[in-house]
Amino acid sequence: MIIHRAFYREAALVTLGITAVLLVIVVFQGLSVFLGRAAMGEESKDVVMTLLGLQTLRKLDLLLPLALYFGILLTLGRWYRDSEMTVLAACGIGLTQLLRPVLLFALALAVVVGLGSFFFTPYASRQTDLVKHESARVPEVSRMTPGVFSESEGGKRIFYTARMDAAGDMEDVFISQLEAGKRAVVVARTGHPYIDTKTGDKFLALRDGMIYKGEPGEAKYQIMRYETYNVRLEPKRLEEPPWKIEGLTNRQLLERGDGSAVAEWHWRLAKPIIVFVLALYALVLAHTDARRGRLSNLFAAILVYLIYSNLLGLGQTLLKKGQVPPAIGLWWLHAGMLLLAAYLLHQRAHNRPLLPSPARIWRR
Repeated sequence: MIIHRAFYREAALVTLGITAVLLVIVVFQGLSVFLGRAAMGEESKDVVMTLLGLQTLRKLDLLLPLALYFGILLTLGRWYRDSEMTVLAACGIGLTQLLRPVLLFALALAVVVGLGSFFFTPYASRQTDLVKHESARVPEVSRMTPGVFSESEGGKRIFYTARMDAAGDMEDVFISQLEAGKRAVVVARTGHPYIDTKTGDKFLALRDGMIYKGEPGEAKYQIMRYETYNVRLEPKRLEEPPWKIEGLTNRQLLERGDGSAVAEWHWRLAKPIIVFVLALYALVLAHTDARRGRLSNLFAAILVYLIYSNLLGLGQTLLKKGQVPPAIGLWWLHAGMLLLAAYLLHQRAHNRPLLPSPARIWRR
């Protein structure tokens, strides 16, 4: 049908544009966070782009339902403003006739969201944990940024260098570390990392500096001058990455069966269902009343999305605490939202108010 093809084409373009905008926001927000962590020495500069790509992949199954929601809303909203819906109604094509193309369009996107929810997002979460685990094994000096103090080992060791070249050679080095309850401060004019050929251990060779040992607030300090002083750079030795619940496979979630696993499983199920629920609300709320302005339906759509997303968060919390049986999960919420959408669609299709006016309720 020509109308259906026109809807698919326009809705796809608008949804694609919204997705691109949301991706740009996510990328720049994530880039600022990861660059800040790298500057503070919390992450290695070499893994910033990898972590950014994995975070974007993890967010994709959340961005697509939102993009589809507003894509359908803006597409049909334009049809209402340009009186195309009025012409279609005069030709016998009402709102219910558009239900089929809207749901088919949602189905195509729900398949992509489902693949992301059950496979791509858990994979990206596991890879994120693995990259962070490997980054934690890198010695602190490799994550240093010139001119910035970098903490490690929970603040027990602090590094600083004024300048550092590509080979790792440093100038004006400062190291503060806690040893047996006492703070030791090491300063050096220069320093460079190297690897012991016999043991394979990594060291930082410092030259022409001073060592200050003592307790803060006391006058008893040991001061030593040195020409060469080697500091061992011990990487963190972690046996295996601490896998988060989001990174577990579907089988692992079902086998685990505790509150967190049940909540995560139902959240993965919910994501493709959200696509259909939001598509129905977009069909209902796309109607534009010239007397109320173009943005009236947009505000209502944002309100519906916020309510739905907050209820989903509440449902997950109840599942984690075991206050909702696993068999019920989040289905009660989806069913309630679908019933409300069906009622609103029925009201809209028959040109009735979506909600009864207060005056009419008062007369009753």
